[in-house]
Amino acid sequence: MLSAEYFDPIVAFLREIGLPVQVGPFGAEGFLPGVTIMDGALRVDPDHLYVSGDLLHEAGHMTIVPARLRAQLGNNLEESLRERLEGQDDPLARLALQHTEMMAIAWSYAALRALNLPPEVIFFAGGYRLGPEQQQQFVAMLDSGNYFGIAHLARAGMTGPCGIMALLQQNGLPPYPQMTKWLQD
Repeated sequence: MLSAEYFDPIVAFLREIGLPVQVGPFGAEGFLPGVTIMDGALRVDPDHLYVSGDLLHEAGHMTIVPARLRAQLGNNLEESLRERLEGQDDPLARLALQHTEMMAIAWSYAALRALNLPPEVIFFAGGYRLGPEQQQQFVAMLDSGNYFGIAHLARAGMTGPCGIMALLQQNGLPPYPQMTKWLQD
């Protein structure tokens, strides 16, 4: 596993913020090797996990979903969320569904910074199908606050806007990467 030395601190952080994480011999099957979601819990098999930073990214997908729906999430997060939203007007859940990837990236980067880990933990070689130069540009956008996922997290009330987004909106919360809450209510 890449970044194996960060596995335990990442799992401890996710549990500390209230996200259920189960570690065990679950096997390689999953949307990522060794990672599944079952009944709103992140299940991980460290023997099959490719990189420990994947846990932060997948947790990001889960944490932006409103709490009342999170426990019902399954392995296909978007599909299970879409099913739960059918015929309902839930702006925060719709925001999480429509912007899940951008929000998960911004959330995982804020978690990475809170844990004081290097960017390579989530922006590892070949991650996000980006080359090294593109990954550096991505990190620069996040560090400067000029990434749309941050604005969506601010819209959801999880952090305050920063960078250019702070000129467009304010919600009174401390600016990203500080998170006012790590889990959506």
